[in-house]
Amino acid sequence: MPFERKALWAALALSCVLVANGQMVDLLSYVAEAPLAAVLDASVQPPPRTTGFETLVPQENIRLHCAKPSAAYYEEVFFGDISVGQKINFSQPLTVVIHGWTENSNLTQYNSLSSRYRRFVPDANFCLLDWRPYAQFNYMTAARKSVPLVAQLLFGFLQNLSVLYYPLERVTLVGFSMGGQISALASKSLSGRIGTIYALDPAGPLFTHPFDVGTTKRLTKTDAQFIQVIYTSRYAIGMGPIVGHQNFLPNRGYHPQDPCKSLALSLIKSIRCSHEYAVTLFTATLDPAAVITGQKCINILGSPLCIPGIGVTDRVGIHSKRFQGDFYL
Repeated sequence: MPFERKALWAALALSCVLVANGQMVDLLSYVAEAPLAAVLDASVQPPPRTTGFETLVPQENIRLHCAKPSAAYYEEVFFGDISVGQKINFSQPLTVVIHGWTENSNLTQYNSLSSRYRRFVPDANFCLLDWRPYAQFNYMTAARKSVPLVAQLLFGFLQNLSVLYYPLERVTLVGFSMGGQISALASKSLSGRIGTIYALDPAGPLFTHPFDVGTTKRLTKTDAQFIQVIYTSRYAIGMGPIVGHQNFLPNRGYHPQDPCKSLALSLIKSIRCSHEYAVTLFTATLDPAAVITGQKCINILGSPLCIPGIGVTDRVGIHSKRFQGDFYL
């Protein structure tokens, strides 16, 4: 039998074995996902980590810092912290912000978000979830291992609050990129009891493309009582499907966003700029006076037709009226 025919039969036999073991889809997914993950890895400097995941201790390497309303400083809240009632005001709402891949909560964009949130929403407890040691791994590891792990610890923290009779409908999760997916997974484990999720261009690669992992493993509408999603790089770095109760889509949610069209930017930096534009919009609109509105449009053959003055409008961010649907900017 010629070598080519033997190879073909061997491949078919392997496929049959893999299908019988439920592994064929996993193999095909990996073949498609690995090159995409490698491209993302090559786009960041310094290069992401590839080893050492098992040496990290989640309770030591994932940190949660919270500030009571009007408090001058943050306190670290340990997972399972029995003194959490002294570090969070149980009579006030709670907001937790979760950063994205390769990031940490000390970056300028999160310092700005934090200071503006605490300034314009002074009656809320405010927390920053910092998972930087796990965010520094390559994209495949971060998406497949880090995100579920961090989500599990966030779930444990929120469940502990619930056991102590803190109402979960008063919890708001704000997540950028992979942080949006962490918010979703943590909320799923609480059966959609979380009050609000603001997903800022939630991560798409290895969540919705090249294959959709399914609604049990990524953001979907049932994860919280209200979900607002700001899409700024759909099917690039951001997820593609429109899944929120309320969805804002500047430039229909696609790259490039207006501030990112400069010819001076490389393609990678330009796409990253569009991805981060979701954080920029959300942060700007924390000020009640900074009104950025989107409009519901007429759908014609799958494309939105927006006519000024016709169609419901609502504003981006926490001050929206929570009208449901898709809003174009």
